[in-house]
Amino acid sequence: MSELQLGLLVLGGSIVALVYGFNVVQEWRFRRKMRQSFVRTQDDPLLTVPKNNVRDGVRADRLEPVLLDAGRVDLPEPEPFEVEVPDDEPVAEMVAEPAEEPFDAADHQALVVAMLDPSLDFISEVVFHQPQELVSMPRFNVAKRVQIIGRTERGLWKSAEVLPGIRYKQVNIGLQLVDRGGAVTEQELASFCQQVTRFAEEYGAAASFPQRQQKLVAARELDRFCADVDVLIGINVVPRQAIEGTRLRSFVESSGMQLEPDGAFHYLADSGNTLCSLMAADQMPFTLHTLLDNSFPALCLLFDVPRVAGGVEVFDRAIQFARLLAQEFDAQLVDDNRRLLTDVGLGRIRDQLKTIYGSMDDRGIAPGSVAALRLFA
Repeated sequence: MSELQLGLLVLGGSIVALVYGFNVVQEWRFRRKMRQSFVRTQDDPLLTVPKNNVRDGVRADRLEPVLLDAGRVDLPEPEPFEVEVPDDEPVAEMVAEPAEEPFDAADHQALVVAMLDPSLDFISEVVFHQPQELVSMPRFNVAKRVQIIGRTERGLWKSAEVLPGIRYKQVNIGLQLVDRGGAVTEQELASFCQQVTRFAEEYGAAASFPQRQQKLVAARELDRFCADVDVLIGINVVPRQAIEGTRLRSFVESSGMQLEPDGAFHYLADSGNTLCSLMAADQMPFTLHTLLDNSFPALCLLFDVPRVAGGVEVFDRAIQFARLLAQEFDAQLVDDNRRLLTDVGLGRIRDQLKTIYGSMDDRGIAPGSVAALRLFA
């Protein structure tokens, strides 16, 4: 091999190494930019807001990020995620002996009592004539969430449990008045009261209830309000060529999202609650298998308005991420009618969000708060 050939080989190898190194640096800068776009710059609002009231009764409506009201064609409408939020409310830990109950701090007692909210729950009180050890937890045949807290012999409130040696002077049983299934009905409320009464009679206890009609009226009014703010925004990402699942997974995971059991990628807040999620536009669940073997002709980025703490700021980050997706996969951001989403259209959606969040604040309902997560579950 001549010196010229050897020199050319060395030069070629150097060029390849430089190109490879440049690409690595560019990729690292891009991933860092994506992570920084979702960096939390303030405390988690879920952990800092006071308890509120809230929520509506039908399925979440899809707020299309467009200027015109149009029917949905071409792309199938993704259903709102039923993200199971495992009760972000604080729950008292188990204790073995009454004398060992450590949770007597005033702040802890306030948190336990806050597990039932008169603005969200129909709260019945069952008072025992003598402190009672629960033989079994009552089971209620109702469609709404039921939560039970008890006051022990020492006067401490805790999540009611069946434990040897723990005796209660009183238990409060709360039925949630409103959720995404709608407001509680008069028949459901009457059935709940009957079941509570039977439970009280088993222990020879006295049961008392709030005024039923007033609670029904309040529940219906709250349900109407929540219908106005229960909005799901969907941004469709349509590439020129279908996206390979392996490449998609690599990109979104490097951006900080993670695959959840519901078949979508989620970007999670520090609290563990979803800020935004990414799914296939045809609703095929993402799994390790489907991502390995399939390509996806379109994606949909979802933003569940009342459940997201951080509001408009987080929406802006979600839009930034959608644009990065479009840039990475040579795609366009479109509505369900395949019309291009412009900055003007997205700006108007942003203004609508400000109005929605203003209404929630006026009502005393922080987006992404414990109350909002309960009522928009």
